[in-house]
Amino acid sequence: MSLPPIATPTYGAGGNFTIACSTRIPATPTQCLDVVLDAPDYPKWNTFCRKCTIDVPSSTPSPPDAPSGDGYLTLGTKFTFDVHTGPAAVNDDGGAGRPTPLELSVLERIDATAEDGRRGWRVAWRMRPSLALPGFMLRAERIQEFVEAEDGNETDYACWETFYGVLAPVVRLAVGSKLTPAFDAWNSGLKARVEELRKGGK
Repeated sequence: MSLPPIATPTYGAGGNFTIACSTRIPATPTQCLDVVLDAPDYPKWNTFCRKCTIDVPSSTPSPPDAPSGDGYLTLGTKFTFDVHTGPAAVNDDGGAGRPTPLELSVLERIDATAEDGRRGWRVAWRMRPSLALPGFMLRAERIQEFVEAEDGNETDYACWETFYGVLAPVVRLAVGSKLTPAFDAWNSGLKARVEELRKGGK
């Protein structure tokens, strides 16, 4: 859904608009986070961002107990998403996506005191500026939170991305209506992949 701008860790308040989605996933926060950090696994579940390519690995170690492994994202990793929006986010048309360069900006535990005694994880990434698209023109940061449900066996998942800069209103007019179904596709794909892995899928 499209919402008024929500502040992000890097850029704070003052954005133009936010796209958000949420769901409950029958798995622990760490199991859910594992799927999001596993870059080589993206083609198996994500029709919005169909490929995640690591451009510059990070030397920053993952926090204790965070999922890690060969090809996993960690704090400071620079990577590129192959982004598809609109109907292609749901029905594969075989077309090329839009390369979107990003950097992992947050990977941290959510303290139990912050969520009514429930623990979890927070991960975020932001657009990498370039000569063709400097930050003052367009910048965005996506936050995902995985918080254990009351019974401790499920996860309340929330994801939102806020857009900033002089081009943000143009993005909203041009592709804003396509971003909501694309985020919904991300949401359902993540849930389905976590459930598949819990059943022993590969």
